[in-house]
Amino acid sequence: MREAGAGVGPARTGGIALGAVLGGTLLGCRSHDVTHLVVGIQSDPMGGVVSALHVVIRVAGAVVDDERIQPPHGSRVGFPQPWEKTLSGAGKGTAKVDVEVEAIGGDPGAKPLFSRLSSTHFAPGRTVLLRVPLEARCIVYPVVPRGATKVPGPLSGPTCTAPATCIMGACQSSEVPPARLEPYAPGWPTNAPDRCKPRNGGPPDLQVGTGQSYYVPVTPMQVLQAEAGPQGGHHIWIAARMKNLKQAGSLTKISGLQPGTNTPIPPTTLAFTYAPDEGGYCKLYGIRYQLDNEGIDYKQFLGKPLDVTVSVTDPSGSTATATTHVQVAPTLLSP
Repeated sequence: MREAGAGVGPARTGGIALGAVLGGTLLGCRSHDVTHLVVGIQSDPMGGVVSALHVVIRVAGAVVDDERIQPPHGSRVGFPQPWEKTLSGAGKGTAKVDVEVEAIGGDPGAKPLFSRLSSTHFAPGRTVLLRVPLEARCIVYPVVPRGATKVPGPLSGPTCTAPATCIMGACQSSEVPPARLEPYAPGWPTNAPDRCKPRNGGPPDLQVGTGQSYYVPVTPMQVLQAEAGPQGGHHIWIAARMKNLKQAGSLTKISGLQPGTNTPIPPTTLAFTYAPDEGGYCKLYGIRYQLDNEGIDYKQFLGKPLDVTVSVTDPSGSTATATTHVQVAPTLLSP
């Protein structure tokens, strides 16, 4: 395994400065060799918990690249990304390409924080991009020991069994059909297709709902059930639905306030990618909003009204804010 990253300058992706541009540069295609597949890796902000990436690429089952990627010596921008590697498909027909990315934490002896898989096939006669996004919501946090006072982040990613991989916080197929691959273009990290913010789409629109596995609208003073989470916190499920804000790179901030007493819940900020929804909207669901965020007592919110405010700010600076008024159930949902 060889290391990469030394002496490479910083880059920006989707408005987020997180690393260095590494890997192969797409060269001019010869007339008899026009088949290329570019593997492009980019990432959500990871809060400094990821120190390196381990990338393995296989073509027809054979390893063609095995790299540990980390920032240049002394860099303060975190692990390097975006990263790209160009594979020539000359003579390979429609051979299968498998990509595995392991996110390495600060402890080199610990298990990877998560693994991201992606597979496709060469598309003869085309130069295409296999975009491999790394998502913060796929980090698998360790289980908090019983009696511990510190509660980790509000979300912990699933542990998926290959060939499934974590996408949008759930185990999904890692296979990308060649027909869905994008044509490669320089500057691909910032020109990702965006169904959530079309050109001249109008002002931002944001709606607050609920839902563990999909977005569900809420009615005023609807009762939301509080639950005990797998890492020791206590949460209600919050979801958001928006349009005319960027699909990737947008920051979603959630805050709570108990009306009457003005007791706040410390805000939670997430850098999660939105999924396409009907009517030109995009949605984000499965957000565990902790009533005991930062260690406050969750019991003071049980059986009480709660104003939940969500704001979304995209990389261009466009912002939308919406508030919903709900009632927290008086008791926790039984495990």
